[in-house]
Amino acid sequence: MKKIIINADDLGFSVGVNQAILKANTEGYLTHASLMANTEYFQDAIQLIPNLKDLRIGVHVTLTCGKALYEKNVLGKNGLLDWTFVKLLLLRKTSKVLESLENEIENQILKIKENGIEISHIDGHEHIHIIPSINKIVRKLAKKHKIPRIREINENFFESLKFNGSTTNLANIIKLILLKTLSLFNKNEKKIGFYCMLNTCDIRSGNLFRFLRESKSYDTVEIMLHPSINGLDSDEYLQKLDPRFVSFFKDISRTTELELCFDKEFEAFERL
Repeated sequence: MKKIIINADDLGFSVGVNQAILKANTEGYLTHASLMANTEYFQDAIQLIPNLKDLRIGVHVTLTCGKALYEKNVLGKNGLLDWTFVKLLLLRKTSKVLESLENEIENQILKIKENGIEISHIDGHEHIHIIPSINKIVRKLAKKHKIPRIREINENFFESLKFNGSTTNLANIIKLILLKTLSLFNKNEKKIGFYCMLNTCDIRSGNLFRFLRESKSYDTVEIMLHPSINGLDSDEYLQKLDPRFVSFFKDISRTTELELCFDKEFEAFERL
């Protein structure tokens, strides 16, 4: 029987995300969530945790939005982090930059630990933890803080095309190729598969369950979801965000990915 990790990213990003994760866990099949430590609704997420049902919580390392937690950070502008994946990838990694990256990431880990959370895993918002220089820091800090699992993009390209090719687009194909190429420079354990970059933020139930039934690549697979409840986040809050995040929150896929968390087909697999 295939083992699955059903993970919701972006806990703490907004009220809609927090409430969706609460509902998906307490009433559905959601097993894991990745928590953003530097966002406006972090404390709102913390207050929900006592109501969650055996939800394993990880660190969602965040450098592309939110406030900098490390006061001497040379990366933030006016105390805010507004990088993109590409800008971080191309950023010249001087000793000061690497020091800021490490201290910022560790401050995010510590803030979550200080709220009494036992961290089960670590990953990155917009996959920034796959950038080799950042991945090296993440692995160092995971070892230091005894975090047992780091998300790896272990997605077989041709197998993924088989199950998701009809519903993907060129941008996601390029993204998967880039992440898999960067992963070659990281010390990956390659124990847990990943689903899926080709339908990132738009996971389709038909594709997913066919993949889980027929895939031979990994015995254990992490499924990445981004559920949210539309209408709970104020226009005032959304106006503060980068336009790419506003369109993300308003996309119908936030609702369909939430609904996926209640699909009884998950009962055919061992949920970790």
